[in-house]
Amino acid sequence: VISYTRLALTDLTVKIQANARQTTLKKAWEAADTLNKWESSSWAKKLAAKKKRASLSDFDRFKVMVARKQKSEIIAKKMAALGA
Repeated sequence: VISYTRLALTDLTVKIQANARQTTLKKAWEAADTLNKWESSSWAKKLAAKKKRASLSDFDRFKVMVARKQKSEIIAKKMAALGA
Protein backbone atom coordinates (compact mmCIF):
# COMPACT_ATOMS: atom_id res chain seq x y z
CA VAL A 1 0.00 0.00 0.00
CA ILE A 2 1.33 3.43 -0.98
CA SER A 3 0.17 6.64 0.68
CA TYR A 4 -1.47 9.30 -1.48
CA THR A 5 1.27 11.80 -0.72
CA ARG A 6 3.83 9.59 -2.50
CA LEU A 7 1.74 9.16 -5.66
CA ALA A 8 2.41 11.25 -8.75
CA LEU A 9 -0.09 11.42 -11.60
CA THR A 10 0.99 11.00 -15.21
CA ASP A 11 -0.75 11.32 -18.55
CA LEU A 12 -0.71 7.54 -18.97
CA THR A 13 -4.17 6.08 -18.53
CA VAL A 14 -5.84 2.68 -18.82
CA LYS A 15 -9.54 2.43 -19.61
CA ILE A 16 -11.17 0.21 -16.97
CA GLN A 17 -14.31 0.26 -14.89
CA ALA A 18 -14.29 1.18 -11.24
CA ASN A 19 -13.45 -1.71 -8.90
CA ALA A 20 -12.01 -3.79 -11.72
CA ARG A 21 -10.31 -7.08 -10.87
CA GLN A 22 -6.59 -7.47 -11.09
CA THR A 23 -6.77 -9.70 -14.19
CA THR A 24 -8.91 -7.12 -15.99
CA LEU A 25 -6.44 -4.40 -15.06
CA LYS A 26 -3.47 -6.48 -16.27
CA LYS A 27 -5.16 -7.15 -19.62
CA ALA A 28 -6.02 -3.49 -20.11
CA TRP A 29 -2.49 -2.48 -19.03
CA GLU A 30 -0.91 -4.78 -21.62
CA ALA A 31 -3.42 -3.83 -24.33
CA ALA A 32 -2.66 -0.13 -23.85
CA ASP A 33 1.10 -0.85 -23.91
CA THR A 34 1.44 1.35 -20.83
CA LEU A 35 4.77 -0.01 -19.64
CA ASN A 36 6.52 0.76 -22.95
CA LYS A 37 4.98 4.23 -22.99
CA TRP A 38 6.31 4.83 -19.48
CA GLU A 39 9.80 3.53 -20.31
CA SER A 40 9.99 5.86 -23.32
CA SER A 41 9.02 8.91 -21.26
CA SER A 42 11.68 11.39 -20.18
CA TRP A 43 10.68 10.96 -16.53
CA ALA A 44 11.43 7.23 -16.61
CA LYS A 45 14.70 7.84 -18.46
CA LYS A 46 15.79 10.32 -15.77
CA LEU A 47 14.97 7.82 -13.03
CA ALA A 48 16.90 5.07 -14.84
CA ALA A 49 19.93 7.32 -15.30
CA LYS A 50 19.82 8.33 -11.63
CA LYS A 51 19.65 4.69 -10.56
CA LYS A 52 22.55 3.78 -12.86
CA ARG A 53 24.71 6.63 -11.53
CA ALA A 54 23.97 5.57 -7.96
CA SER A 55 25.12 2.01 -8.67
CA LEU A 56 28.47 2.99 -10.22
CA SER A 57 31.62 1.77 -8.56
CA ASP A 58 34.58 4.02 -7.80
CA PHE A 59 36.39 2.85 -10.94
CA ASP A 60 33.28 3.46 -13.08
CA ARG A 61 33.08 7.03 -11.77
CA PHE A 62 36.76 7.45 -12.60
CA LYS A 63 36.17 6.23 -16.18
CA VAL A 64 33.29 8.69 -16.55
CA MET A 65 35.52 11.53 -15.32
CA VAL A 66 38.26 10.62 -17.81
CA ALA A 67 35.76 10.41 -20.67
CA ARG A 68 34.36 13.84 -19.79
CA LYS A 69 37.84 15.33 -19.72
CA GLN A 70 38.65 13.83 -23.12
CA LYS A 71 35.40 15.13 -24.57
CA SER A 72 35.96 18.64 -23.25
CA GLU A 73 39.53 18.61 -24.61
CA ILE A 74 38.30 17.66 -28.09
CA ILE A 75 35.64 20.38 -27.98
CA ALA A 76 38.18 22.97 -26.82
CA LYS A 77 40.54 22.07 -29.67
CA LYS A 78 37.74 22.32 -32.26
CA MET A 79 36.61 25.68 -30.87
CA ALA A 80 40.18 26.99 -30.96
CA ALA A 81 40.54 25.80 -34.55
CA LEU A 82 37.36 27.66 -35.48
CA GLY A 83 38.71 30.80 -33.83
CA ALA A 84 35.91 31.11 -31.32
